[in-house]
Amino acid sequence: MHRSRALAALLTLLLPAVALAQSSAQASIQRVERGLIPPVLVKGDPSWTIEERMKHHNVPGVSVAVIENFKVAWAKGYGVKDVETKEPVTARTLFQAGSISKPVAAMTALKKVEEGKLRLDEEINAKLTSWKLPDNELTAKRKVTLANLLSHTAGLTVHGFPGYASGEKVPSLPEILDGKAPANTPAVRVDLEPGTRFRYSGGGTTVTQLILEDVEKQPFDEIARKSVIGPIGMTDSTYSQPLPEPLRKQAASGHLRDGSIVPGKYHTYPEMAAAGLWTTPTDLAKFAIEVQLTLAGRSKKVISKEAAEKMVTPYISDDVGMGFFVEKHGKATYFGHNGADQGFLSMLLVHRDKGYGAVVMVNSMNPQIMSEIVRAVAREYKWEEYVSDPVTPVTLAPEVLDAYAGRYRVDVDTAVTIAREGGRLLGAQTGGGKVELIPISETTFVRRDADRRYVFERGAIVMRDKNSEVRAPRLGDDEHLPIELVMSGKVDEAVAAYKRMKKEDPGSRYVDEGRFNALGYQLLGAGKQAEAIAIFRLNTELYPASANTYDSLGEAYMESGDKEKAIANYEKSLELNPQNPNAVKTLEKLRGEE
Repeated sequence: MHRSRALAALLTLLLPAVALAQSSAQASIQRVERGLIPPVLVKGDPSWTIEERMKHHNVPGVSVAVIENFKVAWAKGYGVKDVETKEPVTARTLFQAGSISKPVAAMTALKKVEEGKLRLDEEINAKLTSWKLPDNELTAKRKVTLANLLSHTAGLTVHGFPGYASGEKVPSLPEILDGKAPANTPAVRVDLEPGTRFRYSGGGTTVTQLILEDVEKQPFDEIARKSVIGPIGMTDSTYSQPLPEPLRKQAASGHLRDGSIVPGKYHTYPEMAAAGLWTTPTDLAKFAIEVQLTLAGRSKKVISKEAAEKMVTPYISDDVGMGFFVEKHGKATYFGHNGADQGFLSMLLVHRDKGYGAVVMVNSMNPQIMSEIVRAVAREYKWEEYVSDPVTPVTLAPEVLDAYAGRYRVDVDTAVTIAREGGRLLGAQTGGGKVELIPISETTFVRRDADRRYVFERGAIVMRDKNSEVRAPRLGDDEHLPIELVMSGKVDEAVAAYKRMKKEDPGSRYVDEGRFNALGYQLLGAGKQAEAIAIFRLNTELYPASANTYDSLGEAYMESGDKEKAIANYEKSLELNPQNPNAVKTLEKLRGEE
């Protein structure tokens, strides 16, 4: 047969198969787009479309990439980059990745380890030249290592970074790490013994960034581009901050919860390794696929299989490796990371071994749609043990529901209150909102917003999800947890209880400085100024060397109108940290009003 005729015959055979595959892929995309679902699907409930949920959650733009068989199966944009310009989101629209910057930075660091330029077990100050992590009594016991930084077990402060608005002066890394103006975050310091437990620290990732810059004598964005971004082929990604002018037309604008645009469109993040990556879901999917292939022994573009194992294997915490968080869903293991910058949110989740996953990025501060999309993808592509089967509700008599009403102790400072309202049973965790509990048998209920079962036993609730079980005994009417005492205005009793807890278990997360600080602001936001002041004052007593505790107490006094005490506490904060920019600015304002 003539060669051209043979080729034509072959194409005649192949084209229908190609068309069928394309049709099947398009059908899958449409089912995902129309199949968004809550964590628990009740039989008879309809699914939602992406457009419906974008409108419901007030999300201007969404970008999605789906991974199947170790490849990007499809990528697509929805909505607009900017509510004012109305430009559409495409698969190549740039979003800020927030903390998904961290695993890419972790791979960069592991690359330098394999090149022999760094060691995971070496004290970090041995490699830092432009700045040193101050030693204290905790580092005298155990030094901070690179492995600690990558796994959030260094005991370092500063959870995350707000970035710098358009027109604001941007600090250097040493200024950020010392909390020195114009930095807008406190100093990064060790306040937990290194290597003892997990505590998330963007501050620690920023130290990693500086180590890489000191060792390589190059800016971090160049190091990451040469080591990871380039070799993987992440063609629409950069750590450069601020975003280079040629890329700005490609970038989405960040939007706040109310849908308004972030002033200046987006913030600048000199903390590149922690929060500064501009990218697309497609590029993040390429990155995740490279990790999957490396774990499978099928690629080594950047790091070895052994190094990739470190990224997805719990180090000290049960669910945190050197770069990724690890999720167990029954027998299935997934790894991933979420991200949040001002005006942007992102979610990456992939199966450890089976070559599938998804990445979702939004130019919004409303996160719910990301999980809804991932569940739609998981259901369509039959992810292992990720989406639960729909449940069938039953009807229970009011007296049965009444029998379950009461308060149940989850742990030393968390309770769940169960109450009947009409024909429904509602549950509320201390300090949280009410959620409906749907009966699926006389003793078992499920939540719509979380895949968790509540099983009522005599005198207790057993709360079960796919990987854990907690038994919560019923509390007597005269039993009150410290947090309940706070919320009911019995602050003196609560403070005494917290002091006892601190004495009995100094390392408990319930008496952690950060927890009290968050609780104080929660109370302040609820208009409970006296209670907030009491909690902030307790924090200064328990953590007298922390400038932040006095800064927060000063703010509470300022809001309550007690200028004298506000000034005294801001002065104390400044005494402990002379470079605290917030204290400097607030004191100027307070003194100017005198």
